[in-house]
Amino acid sequence: IASVLIHGSALSAHIKGINVPDAVWAGVWPSDIRRYRLPSMKLTDRDLKRIKELEVDPRYQRDPWRRELKEFWKIKRKAELEAFSRYGLDFIVKEFLPERLAELQKR
Repeated sequence: IASVLIHGSALSAHIKGINVPDAVWAGVWPSDIRRYRLPSMKLTDRDLKRIKELEVDPRYQRDPWRRELKEFWKIKRKAELEAFSRYGLDFIVKEFLPERLAELQKR
C-alpha cells in the first residue's frame, strides 16, 4: 500500500497527481523486529520472491529501503503493527510513533 501511495500504481499511471512522492513509511521496518524484540512470523516463499523483485526496482535502491531489504534477508522474519501490543495497547501511540516521526524528521 505504501508503495502505491508513494510511487503510484501502474493501473493508474494515466491519472496525474494520484501518487504522493513525499510520503514516507512510518510503519514496521524489519530492523524494528530486532530493535523492539517483536513477535514475528517467518517470511513465506511469496514474501521472499517479492523482496527479490524490490531489490532490482530502481525506486528501492536508496536507504532506508535498501538497508531494510537486506535486513529481511538476514532475519527472514516479518511483523505487523499489532506485534507492539506486547508492550501495551498504547505503546504505538505513546512510544513507537513519536520515536519514528522524530527519526524521519532527521532525514
